[in-house]
Amino acid sequence: MIHNIFDNLEYRPFIRASAKKLGISYKALSTSARVHTSYFSRVMNMSADFSREQLYLIGSALRLKEEELEYLLLLGEFNNSGDPGHHAFLKNKIQGLQQEYGKLLKKFKNTSLELTQSDVDLYYRESVTAKIHMLLTINKYAESPSLLCKKIFISEQKLSDQLEKLENLKIIERYKNKVQVIKHTVHLDAAHPASIQNHINWRLETIQNLSLRKAVPSDYHLSAMFSCDQKTKNDIKELFKEFVVEAQNLVKQCRNTDDAFYIGMDLF
Repeated sequence: MIHNIFDNLEYRPFIRASAKKLGISYKALSTSARVHTSYFSRVMNMSADFSREQLYLIGSALRLKEEELEYLLLLGEFNNSGDPGHHAFLKNKIQGLQQEYGKLLKKFKNTSLELTQSDVDLYYRESVTAKIHMLLTINKYAESPSLLCKKIFISEQKLSDQLEKLENLKIIERYKNKVQVIKHTVHLDAAHPASIQNHINWRLETIQNLSLRKAVPSDYHLSAMFSCDQKTKNDIKELFKEFVVEAQNLVKQCRNTDDAFYIGMDLF
């Protein structure tokens, strides 16, 4: 799992851990930040500080999401502050963001499965793995997994390989010809290297769905281009996040599960 930036009050440990996880050298990061490697090392050894621009370039090289990048810049300002009042003000702001992130994690508590990075990469290598995983939470497929071949148009061998994968990942257990799902959700952190490929895989699924299926009244597809300012875009992103949490609550309340569905959202 990628080191969580919201756990930090100091940016150096995060940069160190993230660079190691992603296999990015200090030399590469110093080049991205447009500083000499010796200065980069001085900063990491607490003998100097990165500027706001340098932190931005480092965060971009570490492929941080927008909210993570903003938090990294806030950590830089906090660490560089010499005025006690300003320092206290920034600390309160940081703690507020940490609490907000903590609340979000709490909402997902007990729904995700901690896996090693290689396991997560394996799970998200193909979208079919998640398809089968979700469909197995439905009784008729759990009791007769072979029905999945016709449901999602895969061969018996492909199904067998996928069931073995899910069992090895300890997501399901098999009893003769039946399956029991142990974990219903495997959360993929947005900062994980597999995240982008996962998004691509599911967008390809959407294209295939639109190309091969007749229109289904209960489905909903939306594409919209609009103009606004950055603040409005960020506000819309927050609405998306709120929607995801509300949608999850609706799914939890559902007592008559008979199929699996997909939601994809993009804002850029």
